[in-house]
Amino acid sequence: MDSPETLATGSRPLFLSVILPAYNEEAAIEQVIVEHVEVLATLSELIAGWEIVCVDDASSDRTLSILERLSSRVSGLVVVRHAENRGIYQSFADGFAAAKGTYFYATGADGQWPATNLPRMLRPVVAGADLVVGVRLNKGQVYGLKRRFVSYAFNALTRAVFGATTLDAGSVKLGTRDLFRFQIISRSPFAEAERIVIAQRCGYRVDFVPVEFRVRGGGKATGAGWSNVVASTRDCLKCMTFYDVRRRGSAGPPLESAGRRLLRHSGRI
Repeated sequence: MDSPETLATGSRPLFLSVILPAYNEEAAIEQVIVEHVEVLATLSELIAGWEIVCVDDASSDRTLSILERLSSRVSGLVVVRHAENRGIYQSFADGFAAAKGTYFYATGADGQWPATNLPRMLRPVVAGADLVVGVRLNKGQVYGLKRRFVSYAFNALTRAVFGATTLDAGSVKLGTRDLFRFQIISRSPFAEAERIVIAQRCGYRVDFVPVEFRVRGGGKATGAGWSNVVASTRDCLKCMTFYDVRRRGSAGPPLESAGRRLLRHSGRI
């Protein structure tokens, strides 16, 4: 497998890091890893190398032992272990920090995101997109009313307040390493909406593609829990203040000044 350093001199081919946070996912984690390895093996014409970075968020079931067993036979699997549960935001953040790829694919370990989504999200990147966001078209068949309402509300709020199109901020994403290492201020699921705002305000090309989404086969979903809703609302308000949002219909602050502030906060200027 080529090292990521050998790919830094050219835009294509690329070295891809698949980031998987996991908490009590013993029912699905092995199949998820195996499926991704199989799909990645078919993409040799588009990617020169890959790794899978799985962050175990102090699972109390057999998730970690399964990952350790898999890592002994999957050379590209990197396991990061949290000594205590730190939540989905920190799990992704630590996965991004540990990853060595030039492009990151952020997905889930719960079996709801088939690995076959990866090739369809990779095509826009090869065509020049900086960030590709998957859009779930079947939420009505997978989620209950509460979860659909929470998802719709936060995507609509982001557009109304920041003038950014997110469509499905909580979905899978594939993009350049820089976009996943921005020092964003959110510490909740709203972080992914903020990431898209940053990308669009700073002139990155953001594409959206439909993706397959399955019913969870095991484990427990916590994305729409009230603690996450409250934390995301709090972070949205913080972002409004930090990015100096002035309400002017659906528009946010002037593009140039907002973009420079985003870049400065992320260490790019």
